[in-house]
Amino acid sequence: MRLILSIILGLVFQGGFCNSFKNEIFKNSIKTVILENEQSPQSIPIIKLNAEEQLTLRFDEISSEAGHYEYTFIKCNVNWEPETDVFYHDYIEGMEYEIINDIQFSENTAINYVHYSFSFPNDQLKFLMSGNYIVLVKNPDDNTVLLTRKFYILDQKVKITPNPVAPVDFDYRYTHQLINFSVNHQFVPSDNPMNEFKAVVIQNGRYDNAKYNLKPLYVNHNNLVYSDEKQNMFEGENEYRIIDFRDVRQLGTGVENIYYTDSIYHVIPTPDYKRAYLKYRNDIDHNGRFFIERKPRTGNPHLTTEYAFVHFRFARKMALDSSTVYMLGDFTNGEVNNDFKMVYKDSLEHYEAHKLLKQGVYDYAYAARKIGDNYLKWEDTDGTHFQTNNSYTILIYYKGFNDLVDSLIGVKRFSYR
Repeated sequence: MRLILSIILGLVFQGGFCNSFKNEIFKNSIKTVILENEQSPQSIPIIKLNAEEQLTLRFDEISSEAGHYEYTFIKCNVNWEPETDVFYHDYIEGMEYEIINDIQFSENTAINYVHYSFSFPNDQLKFLMSGNYIVLVKNPDDNTVLLTRKFYILDQKVKITPNPVAPVDFDYRYTHQLINFSVNHQFVPSDNPMNEFKAVVIQNGRYDNAKYNLKPLYVNHNNLVYSDEKQNMFEGENEYRIIDFRDVRQLGTGVENIYYTDSIYHVIPTPDYKRAYLKYRNDIDHNGRFFIERKPRTGNPHLTTEYAFVHFRFARKMALDSSTVYMLGDFTNGEVNNDFKMVYKDSLEHYEAHKLLKQGVYDYAYAARKIGDNYLKWEDTDGTHFQTNNSYTILIYYKGFNDLVDSLIGVKRFSYR
């Protein structure tokens, strides 16, 4: 397994400068990747160790013929780098590779596609360790990787108490959110808590701006207190925009026109304008999520929904200086995704992106990455406000002196409001 895994990792990381995993798609025909607990759907897929819970991975391939694909799992540390001190069967009870057998074809759609799905853990597969994991789908015939997806196995042992507040610094008070929290670890004794515990905070399922390896400001008996304004601060962002094209014969929210030509549907959203520096509006959104559905409802939505080219337009008189504009939302995999980079058209005075998306409701936003930055900012595109209703997830990891891996021992989800 080590040799095969090294080959696979070489294929995943080729051309890159880091050896950490992302939510990525490596084949252009693969679309609409969803990994979730279907009994309790969330942006971040988490299940408990040894519990009666499952995650289901779904994806489509634009094709009329089914492929022969299989999947495996890779244990990662807190920074999504492969754990090198353990073997596969240290953290998985079961086969190293499983074939995807649940394969279905689209039904009466303008574009043919094949829908793949599988659930885990199951009777043949059990997780033995908590922590960060990657599920990797590949073609066994040539070892090409189709996609990678992050998920978490939780062994809850600590109590996390969020204490979100407005920043004290006036420059950030009205635009940012400070995510303070404390962790009670009385059931996880530690002689070196400052170094053996690690904290991560994720906003709205985004990995590009997640805060990693946070350190407590101080330790009070069994309580770790995280209240450092420099490391715990996030842009407040704004409520997401929404486009609803569940019905291709009737215009939904955010849709200006829908037409059918060249054997495919085209969706024209209403033009989007800059919201930076405008007053905050308390619009209802889903914090970046998307939902596959069609109207009228007929059959299995995973098989009967259409694919359409959606032609997004973000109006600006001039392109942002020294910045690249991206689309953002769960449908962009929660990463800085070059497939969703927008192009500025001087003659039309707007950024544009033309994306093949499956029928449904999508939250989306526009964000910019300045040269030298690793994450996306809303400040110059959709604006940022301290009042925004955001979802946060705090994750606590532990790695003792003799431990080989980072264990996930605490998760807390909450809303900033």
